[in-house]
Amino acid sequence: MKLANIHKHYVALLLIIGGFQSTQAQTWTLQQCIDTSQVHNTNLQMSRNNIAIGEQREKEAKANLIPKVIANADYKYFANLPYQLLPLNALNPIAPEGEFRAAQFGVPHNINANLQLSMPLYNPQVYGAIQTTKIASELSDLQYQKTEEQVYFEISNLYYNTQILHHQLAFIDSNLINAERLLKNMQLLNEQLLAKGIDVSKVKLQVSQLTTQKETIKSKYEQVLNALKFAMGISIEQNLQIEPNIQYQNTNEYTTSSTLDIRIIKLKTAYCRVNSTHSTNQGICLR
Repeated sequence: MKLANIHKHYVALLLIIGGFQSTQAQTWTLQQCIDTSQVHNTNLQMSRNNIAIGEQREKEAKANLIPKVIANADYKYFANLPYQLLPLNALNPIAPEGEFRAAQFGVPHNINANLQLSMPLYNPQVYGAIQTTKIASELSDLQYQKTEEQVYFEISNLYYNTQILHHQLAFIDSNLINAERLLKNMQLLNEQLLAKGIDVSKVKLQVSQLTTQKETIKSKYEQVLNALKFAMGISIEQNLQIEPNIQYQNTNEYTTSSTLDIRIIKLKTAYCRVNSTHSTNQGICLR
């Protein structure tokens, strides 16, 4: 019984320690924040959805070139066939005139089937739709890259601002500790008549100003940290800590390439040109 109770207490202690460790905040690096935003950021998710929609529209436009086979079948059953009165002498010359006989024509079952094959040889609207959807798909890819760059810049900016506010908060904390020590010393000197009351008041004012600055920077720190969580796409209630050390990476290699804005403008111009050539609605362009 004693061993069983000891085992139960040991398991409970392990559960408490594990829960305490799980509630501790996780330290996130800049790369971890960027990787998380690549998965959970709403703007990137919308851009990925637009890319998928563009690909499906391009497939739909290309599907119009596939030969189509149309089969139709029709079955009718006439329960009551119509009657028609015929003179008897038309069928039998010996029969007297003025006498008629009811006759039914047709069959109750009627089956009709046809098969149609259609293959577009040349359709300018179809080829124009294929070109426009292809350009729109490429444009969605470029817009996704642009959104990705914006998210990367936003995450980096918020992360570095959080680091700066963290260091400012630590600096004010150290100044506040020194100011409180100075206040205690000035109060002791005032009690020994070695300092004036105005000196104590000045130090008290300094402590009050530092406390106000600390609360202001702490509030800004929480705001920027919440903005970082929102940009990453995670919950605001999640406990998050950043890496306090600012790491600077110096890159000397640069590649020359046109910006995404110029490439997007070129694709929009091509879209307008193709759309105005193959579409009945002139001047319809992407915004």
